[in-house]
Amino acid sequence: MMTTPFLVLYVLFFLAPFAYSVVLSLRSPRTNGFVGLFNYGNVVSNSQFWSAVVRMAYFGAIQVTLMICIAIALALLLDSPYIRGRKFFALAYFFPYAVPGVIAAVMWAFLLEPDLDNALNVPHRLGIASSALDPLSLRFVLYAMMLIVTWEWAGYNMTILLTSLTSVPREVLESGKIDGASELALAWRIKLPLIRRTIAFITVISVIGTLQLFNEPMILNDIASLGSTYTPNQLIYNSAFQFGNEQLAAAQSIVLALITVVATAAFYGIMRRRFDMFGAVRGGRR
Repeated sequence: MMTTPFLVLYVLFFLAPFAYSVVLSLRSPRTNGFVGLFNYGNVVSNSQFWSAVVRMAYFGAIQVTLMICIAIALALLLDSPYIRGRKFFALAYFFPYAVPGVIAAVMWAFLLEPDLDNALNVPHRLGIASSALDPLSLRFVLYAMMLIVTWEWAGYNMTILLTSLTSVPREVLESGKIDGASELALAWRIKLPLIRRTIAFITVISVIGTLQLFNEPMILNDIASLGSTYTPNQLIYNSAFQFGNEQLAAAQSIVLALITVVATAAFYGIMRRRFDMFGAVRGGRR
C-alpha cells in the first residue's frame, strides 16, 4: 500500500505515455490508419537522425569523461583533511545545478560572446588568430555546450560522490594512515575502489542525459545557426511541433529510447567489469 502512490504516478506519467507513443508510432501521419513499421523505416533511413546520434556520442565521449573526472577530483579534495570550509565549497560547487538549463545557456551565451569578453580577443591581438575566437561559431559551439553542461552537472555528481565517500569505513582509512599511506595513496587505493559502483552509476546517468540534450542547443540555435536536427531531441521536437508529424516523432522517440537502453546496458556492463578488475587489483596489492 505504501508503494501505491509511486505506482500510480509511474503508470500515469511513464507507462501510459510510453504505450501511447508506441501506438502512435504505428499510425500514418496522413490518415492516422495503421501502417505497421512504416515510420520506423523512415527513422532508420534518416541520415539526419543518425548524424545527430553520432554527434551526441562524440559529445558524451568528451564531456562525460571530463565531467566525471572533475567531479571525482572535487569530491576527493573536499573529503581530504586539507580543505577548510568544506560545507561552503560543497554548496558553491553544487550551486550551478540549481540554475535552470535555459538560464545557464543564456548566461554562457553572453559570457562567450567575443564582443563582450576581451579574453577572446587575446589570440587576435597576439597575431595567433586572424580574428577573435568565437566559441559560439558552428565550428566550436559543440565544445561550448560541453563547457555549459559540465559547469551545470559537475557539482551535482560531486555531491553524489561526496555522499558515497562518507560511507567509506573510517577504520580502513586509519589503518592505511598507520601503514604510512599518503592522502593520495588513500584516495587511489582505498576510496576510489570502494566508490567505483557510484562512479559507474553517475557515468551511466550522464550518458543517458547526453542523448537527451535539448535546452542548450535550442537556446544557442539562433546564435550559432545549428539547425533543427543538431541533436536527436531537437529533431524529434521539430518533427512533432514544427512539421506536425507526431507519428514520426513518436517513432523517433522509441528508436532513441532503444538506443539509450542498449548503449547504457553495454556501457554499464563494460564499466562494471573494469571497476571490478580495478578493485580486485587494488585489493590484491594491498
